[in-house]
Parts: sequence; structure tokens; C-alpha cells
Amino acid sequence: MCALYIGVAVSCVDRDIDIPPQPVDEIPFSPNGTIAELKTHYVAGKFVAIADELLLHATVVADDRSGNFYKTIVIQDSTGGIELKLNRTGLYAQFPVGMKIGIKANGLTIGDYNGLIQLGQGTYQSGGTTSLAGIEDVLIEQYVYAGPRGQQVLPRVRTVNSLTAQDLSTLVQLDQMEFVRSELGKSYADVAGQRSSNLLITDCSDNQIILRTSNYADFAAEFVPEGNGRITCILGKYRTDAQLFIRDLSDIRFEGPNCQSSGGNLKEMAIRDVRALYSGLSLQAPDSTKITGTVISDRTESNITSKNLVLQDASAGIVIRFLSSNTFDLGDLVEVDISRQEISEYQGLLQLNNLDISRAKKLGTNAIQPRQIAIAELLNDFEMFESTLLQVQEANISKVGGTSYSGTCTLTDATGSIDLFTQSYASFAGLSFPTGKVSVVGIAGQGGNLQARQMSIRKPDDVTGGSQGGAELIGILDLRHSYPGSTTPVSGNKILRCTVISDRTQENTTGRNAHVQDQTGGIVLRFTANHTYSLGDSIEVDISGQEFTEFQGLLEINNLPFDRVKVLGKGGVTPRTMDIAGILANFEDLESTLVQIEQVSITKVGGEIYSGTCLLDDGTGQMDLYTRTAALFANEKFPSGKLRLTGIVNQGGTAMSKQISIRSTSDVQP
Repeated sequence: MCALYIGVAVSCVDRDIDIPPQPVDEIPFSPNGTIAELKTHYVAGKFVAIADELLLHATVVADDRSGNFYKTIVIQDSTGGIELKLNRTGLYAQFPVGMKIGIKANGLTIGDYNGLIQLGQGTYQSGGTTSLAGIEDVLIEQYVYAGPRGQQVLPRVRTVNSLTAQDLSTLVQLDQMEFVRSELGKSYADVAGQRSSNLLITDCSDNQIILRTSNYADFAAEFVPEGNGRITCILGKYRTDAQLFIRDLSDIRFEGPNCQSSGGNLKEMAIRDVRALYSGLSLQAPDSTKITGTVISDRTESNITSKNLVLQDASAGIVIRFLSSNTFDLGDLVEVDISRQEISEYQGLLQLNNLDISRAKKLGTNAIQPRQIAIAELLNDFEMFESTLLQVQEANISKVGGTSYSGTCTLTDATGSIDLFTQSYASFAGLSFPTGKVSVVGIAGQGGNLQARQMSIRKPDDVTGGSQGGAELIGILDLRHSYPGSTTPVSGNKILRCTVISDRTQENTTGRNAHVQDQTGGIVLRFTANHTYSLGDSIEVDISGQEFTEFQGLLEINNLPFDRVKVLGKGGVTPRTMDIAGILANFEDLESTLVQIEQVSITKVGGEIYSGTCLLDDGTGQMDLYTRTAALFANEKFPSGKLRLTGIVNQGGTAMSKQISIRSTSDVQP
């Protein structure tokens, strides 16, 4: 009874007492100026100290919560906006979006970064360049005063063509916008490569503008959406380029149909059927049609003009020539709207010609394995094999009056010969080709005034075997198969040409190690000290006499000095799509190569972060997913559900467990 009485009494008292008002920060001064007046102190190319007793009130319209702004908030009043540089992180906790703040401008500095006006304090030198400094942490409260929260700033509704300098550093809204088709399938920024990204968005009249995203944004690894709709953002600029910055993903609402699509009713055509339409005269592809294929050319090595790519599906291949340079990479799975587009030949090479880049979009990644072929077979049915990826084995490369790839060489096997053509501007054009028997992976094509039938390699490691300057250019898989089972020096003079597939910047590989891969296989290079080779570097490695060994089951070239390595340029390796059962069945040949596993789940006993050993399961088998505790993403939570995972086939630990290691969290996608 007593307990019941107390309960009733407390309930009654609670209903009768008003909730006390929450404290509200008040700015301790009234404004005597505006942001527009503040900007009158700006002098282009100079950093100006403000001597006036200028007092401002403004509202925060962007903070650093998502990471897309760093040590910066953007503030706005009725006359304009400006970036405020503050030398502190976590600004959103004290100065969040929607807070009204006061600024005492006397003693601050106004300047610009590549044309965008900013407010800070003082300057600093870096690399010979003078830049505006942020207000130091200990001084912020002397100049910036927190006020009431929850202030609403409505975005200014604009179009791409109506944006003006008065809109810079303000919140704007653009309607009926969408990502340019070629940007679809991309993430907002390049997390693995640690690069911020510029992506193009457009209205339905093809008026385009840049959306820039920092690789530190917490949404950087998310894929951009399809569809059309509204974007709310901060307008910035870099030199002469206007740029948009979103605060987080809620700023993009692309929920309507894409204005550049055909309503999603495109009929899929096999590339073989597109090729069959051509009978010697230019014509248009059928209306409402598309093709889907994998990019087998490699723009990064420049052995193809920047407006072209070669696309292959299960039936055939074809050249796509765009009106402008394309950004699709080797291994990208691409859908192309070919409705009413020109099918024609250029110097004998069949192509889909003069396509707007907006007609193509990336769907994901895929790997095309080259077809092994004899040169006689290729020449006997050339049109069928044109623009497809082929491998000629036990062949020799020769050249009249030269030893470099540049121009026309001759590729000869036991059945015949064909031109091997390399553009003079290819990154590897000046390299000498190997002598002796080689294996060559390349794309069949035609070109020149004589419409010569030819093959073209994409990158140096498309050629394996032979010897180079007295050294044998050996494929990595052949090297692996030569390992006797115990530590030994590499016999003879041998060279590898390969691509770095690990990412030292994310620290999921020890600093002395690099996983490298060529067309045949992969291996670990362990250097004498921490290396500086980056993901995607194409390198030539002299492994002659180097220690050939295993560490915890992982095959490696050990104690490699840096003077044995030459960087050739940038390349790419497309992951091979495999299930876990297939990986385990072919583990030794796949070790230190890049694979992609579909419909896989990640679990962990007693945890939900990457650090340590997790379990992968795709229904065909199970493997460890191992992440070093030193990896920068070790303490991040892994996603649930069915995933697409890209990683390096690895081995380690005292139990020499077979495992997969990702390079960064962008290797794991829903």
C-alpha cells in the first residue's frame, strides 16, 4: 500500500511541474555589419588583416560532421556566405549546422584558396606557397561566439546556368539534376587511392557542374545514385571551375526517372549481333538498344586513344568511340545505350562511333580471361576475333631496325606472323621487348592506311617469358612453380614485370611487403626497408639471385633492395571472380592475386569489427578474412548481409591459414 501511494503521489507531482527551459547560448553583441561588407576587405591575390571593429551574425550551413569539410565551417547571412577556417577538428559538436554564431572580425584575415574567399587568421608557408591559416584552437572563443541552435536557412533555388559569385559559400538547391551516365557505378571519392574526386552532374539540358567529395568523407566509398531529382549543397569554386559540396547523403534526393535514359526499356543486344549488322556501309544501331560488356583496354597506359575503349562480352568485342575522353578502367563492367548510334569502320576497325559519354555507365567490375589462340587461327577468322582479348604462346617478337615496342613489331609463332602495334605515346613505347620465346596477351585490331591486322598489348606485363638484356622475363606463375620447397636463391638472371595490388597507405600489409601480380600469377616482394610503391604501380623487378622463400606459408622474394625495381608507369589488375570453393581448390596458383567473391557474408565470434580474423562464407565454402590490428580501418565495423568482396589471396600465422585480406573498406560492397 505504501509503495502504491508513493507511486501515485510522484505521478501527480510530475504532471504539475513545468519542464525547466533549456539554456540557450546568446551572442553577447549585436551585429554592425554583414558578410557582404566583410568581403569588401578582400583583395585578390592578397591576405588582408581586418582592422575594423566589424561584428557579424551568421548561421552555420555546413560543418565537419561527415568529413567532407575539414577544419572548416561555412556560414551564411542574408547577404552571402563565406568559409571560416578554424584550426580544430570535431567542429560540429560546438558549431553545428543550424547554429547562429557571432564573429568579431577585428584581427582576422581574409584571403582566398584558388579563388574561393575564406576567413581565417594569419598565413603559413608550405612548399613555397603562402596560404591562409585557420584561427588557432586556443583563440577560437575570442573571435567566434556560439548562439542559439536550430536556425533554419532555406537553400537558394538555382539552375546550373543561374549560379553567380553571390551564391559562393551559400546553401543552394538545384532541381532536376542527375549524375552523368559515365559516373554511375563510381563511388563519391577514391578511398583506396586516397584521392578526392570530381564527378559530373547534369540537368536535362546537358548543363554540367562538378560535385567534389573528399576521400575523408564518411560517405566517400558509397556508390552514386541513379535517377533524377534535387541536390542541396554548398557552392564552391576552384580557379575557374564551379564546384558543389554536399554535407551528407541526405543532401541528394535523386528519386525520379533519369532524364537521359529511355525509360529503362532498352533491349539488350549481344555484341556479336551488333557486329553482324554491318555489311560495309555505315548505319545506325536499332532504337532502344544497349550492350553490356567488360572493358579490356587500359587507358592508363595510353596504348589507345583517350576517346576509345574496347568492350567485350561473351559473344564478341567492339570499339566504342566517344565524343570526349572517357574515364572507364580496365575491368569495368559497362552498359552502353547504343540507340540509333553510328556503326562504322575506321581504317578497317569496326566501332560504335561518336557516342556521348552520358550513354555509358559503369555497373561494376568483371574479368575477361584471354582466349589462347594460334596466329594462323586468328588470321583465318579475324573478324570474329577482332576487339577481343587473346593470348599467343611460344612466340617471338622482332622488329626491323629496332628493339623497342614503339610502332610496328612482328609477332611470330609456329603457325604464322602478325603485326604487334604500339602507339608512340604509350607509356611503355620506349621499352625494349624481350627476346626468345614469350607469351603475349593482347587485343586484336586493325589500323593504318593499309588496314593492317594486328595485336596490341595493354601494358608491359602482357608479355611474359623471353629474356631482357640477358635476363629472362619470367611469368610469376612459372616462377612460383619453380620453387623447390625450401629457401633458395632465384637461379639465373630473371626479371618480373608486374603491378602492385596491395595498398601500403591503409597499412593492412606490413610496410616492407608488396603484393604484385602479372597476367599469370602473384607473389610477395619483401624489401629491405619500408617501400613507397603505390597501388597500381607497374614495375619491373630484377630478382636475379634474390632469396626465394616462404614465410608462414606465403611465397616471397625476400630482402629485395630498391635498386632492383624500376617503376614503368601506372597499371591496373582486374580481380578474378571466384567462389571460395574454387579459391581453396586452386590456392597455391591464386596466392597473392586479386579475387572477387560474390554473395559472401562476414561474421566474427564475439565481435563486429575487421581487426583480427573474421569468417567469410559464400555457400560454397569458408575462409578467414584477416585484418592487421595496425590497419587504418581495423576498428571499423564490417557490414552485414550478402556482400561483394575484393581481396588478396593470402596466407599467414603460425597455422599458415589460408585467408583473404582486403586493401580498404571500399573492397567490401553490398
